[in-house]
Amino acid sequence: MNAVRIAILVAAAFAAIAVAFFVRQAMSRPEVPQAVVVEERPAIRILAARRDLAIGERVGAADFYWQSWPDEAMSPGYIAENRGAGIEDFAGSVVRAPIGEGEPITGRRLVQPGDAGFMAAVLSPGMRAVAVPISAERGAGGFILPNDRVDVIVSFEEDVASQRGTTRAYVARTIVENARVLAIDQTYGEGEENVVGETATLELTPDQARAVSLAVARGEIALVLRSLLDNEGGPVLLNGGEGAATGRDADSDNSRQRSVTLIRYGHSQTVVLAGDN
Repeated sequence: MNAVRIAILVAAAFAAIAVAFFVRQAMSRPEVPQAVVVEERPAIRILAARRDLAIGERVGAADFYWQSWPDEAMSPGYIAENRGAGIEDFAGSVVRAPIGEGEPITGRRLVQPGDAGFMAAVLSPGMRAVAVPISAERGAGGFILPNDRVDVIVSFEEDVASQRGTTRAYVARTIVENARVLAIDQTYGEGEENVVGETATLELTPDQARAVSLAVARGEIALVLRSLLDNEGGPVLLNGGEGAATGRDADSDNSRQRSVTLIRYGHSQTVVLAGDN
């Protein structure tokens, strides 16, 4: 073999060795894992109860919280965060159906002031809501607020027998004591501003409701505000409500009568006053 052929064979051998080396290096390199991009879906949080809520209970903002909730378990009745109503919008509501701790809140389980059925949810079991007409003069000057306790007094005129004959007397009777005020016109809640309304709604028993209704037909109703330290217990019906129905208390026959003499334009007139003992 001549020198040219030998040089060509040597060069081919070196080229084959180089190719084998590079192929081996390429195959021995570890594969770099590709980064997997996971699309993060926005978390959904719904309004839930922080504690067990019973029927008829008034709730505040502290009774609710936002709870994470799976999107696939989302119901149209649930209240989602940043999708309309907030926690503060449900403060002051009344529970219409029992709600367990951590359970989602729905609009059907709460009734808000002004909604139909709100007053029925506020009433204690066995009680009735009775509306009576009032004014600033007959409603403690407008300082009576919802949840205050009041006495219900009716005033009217009646015929009273005296030594001088039958005369007309102005009479005031206390019909019910310690009645809870549910609302003044359309205002209900704690911490509301003073409202000078024309109608007060009271929480009474059925017998008390009948007695107060008779008192409204008999004369003018006045609400007397009671102290916060004197409002324990429920409303009390006095004398069975007979003072409103008949215009006299059970012991009015033995009551002391007082009279005053009015002089108008030179003429005197005797007026007999009668009241509670």
